[in-house]
Formats: sequence, structure tokens, C-alpha cells
Amino acid sequence: MSDLPLDESGRTKVNLVRSSQPWTEADSAAGFVLRYLTPMRRSLTAALGSTSEADRALKLFLGHLVSVGFGEHRQGRLRDFLIKGIRSAAKNRINEMPPEQRNRVRLDEVTADSKAWITLWREGLLERAWRSLERQEHAHPDTPVYSLLHSATRNPQATPEMLAAQLATDENISLDPQQVPGLLASARAVFAQLIADEVAETLDDPNEESVKQEIARLGLGKAFTGVGVTAKG
Repeated sequence: MSDLPLDESGRTKVNLVRSSQPWTEADSAAGFVLRYLTPMRRSLTAALGSTSEADRALKLFLGHLVSVGFGEHRQGRLRDFLIKGIRSAAKNRINEMPPEQRNRVRLDEVTADSKAWITLWREGLLERAWRSLERQEHAHPDTPVYSLLHSATRNPQATPEMLAAQLATDENISLDPQQVPGLLASARAVFAQLIADEVAETLDDPNEESVKQEIARLGLGKAFTGVGVTAKG
């Protein structure tokens, strides 16, 4: 599991700008964007009315990225760039639809600041952070950070004894209840760091203020409760 520094009070610190790969510096635009296929596909499916139409629009968009990359659009937030791209691809698909199908399209929901898109984007980043945490547990099976945090998230009122019993029953993981509080604190810190990394990589110039603002805008602040925060390397 990744080692994180401690602050003056002994809490694990999260580095808001630890990630060194802004989306604008990706070697492959299409390859990088594929990380966010799920929220894009869900947004287009809701707007166009079917997964098949969504996939056709996505194929157009990804094909464009393969051909020209990010072009002159290497600035701002990735989520804004993507929503413009999939909106443009959706319009191309709409033009090819029969009138009766075109009337059912809800493209007004495919906007940068729509509640639906913000929700899908947040869920996408959280899912990526969860998968990263799960991979860390697979690499270090003696430190079940994913299983413990996942159980605690589903059962926020559970005591250490309850969580230990649940892990033993559901995951066949043996954990002393006395180990649970410390391990859970570490798991929360690692998860918060993973979220910070995800957010930083979707900004063109990640710094402490811009990452904080994006975390707040996406409603991800709860993940940082009780965790020290820094912007130093």
C-alpha cells in the first residue's frame, strides 16, 4: 500500500497535486479519454435513448480524437472538453435519425453544468478510485483496505467488531477488531489520495486551489473528512 506522510497531529496527509499527468499532456488523446468511457456512454444513452446510438456517437468522437488528438483544446477541465465532444458527436447522430426518433432526443441534458453530467462524472471518478484501491489490496492482500472501506461505507454505523465479523463472513478475511480503526483510517486516507489524483489529472493546471474547487464542485469533499491535506510534493 502507498505510504502517505503525516501532518502535525499525526493524521495521514493527502497531497492534492501529487499526480503529475494533466490530461492535456497525455501521449494519446483517445487512449486517455477511454478512461472515462462509462460516464460518457451513460450520458449519451440518456440523451439519445439507446446504447446503440450512444455507441455510434462515441465511435465518432473517439475516431476524431485518434485523428487529431486534443488539437487546440488543451485547456480547462477535461469534463468540459468531453461534454462538448460528445455533444457534437450526438448532433451528428441526430441528423441521421428518422424524425420520429429525433423527437425523443434530450440533448439539453448533455451540458457541462447539468446535474446529470456532474453526477455521472463524479460517479465515474469514484469508480476509478475504488478500482485503484481494490488493485492495491490485490497487491498487498495482508492489508485489506478495499474490503474494509467498502464494508464500512455500506455500513457506516458498524463497530470494529461488526466490521471484522463481516469481513470474516463475506471475504474470508481474518482481522482483529483492534486493528480495524487504524487500518480503516489508512484506507480512508489512501482512498482520498486516489480521488485527489483522479481530480488533478482532469485539470489542465492542477494546483491546490483548482483541485479544491473541483472536489467541492463535484461533491467529493466527504472523502477528505478527517484527513490532513497538503499541496507540497
